[in-house]
Amino acid sequence: MAGQLLVSGLASLSVCQDIGLRARVGATFWFLIAMAFGISALITATQSNIRYAPAVCIVVLCSEILLILHWALKRNSQ
Repeated sequence: MAGQLLVSGLASLSVCQDIGLRARVGATFWFLIAMAFGISALITATQSNIRYAPAVCIVVLCSEILLILHWALKRNSQ
């Protein structure tokens, strides 16, 4: 689960980089990869017996979405 969240975070950083380079196709691809790994981590967390793991995954997933939207809107306004 931690590895999936790590890959999701690294994919989010790639989204930021591609937004800065104005590479929309690349940003969209990495956004989908980040969401796929985040959702996969959430499913893994709900199936495990680790306490508070689903809550951590939801917080990470929502924060990634908010950060990506913030970067995209900030870049579009400039």
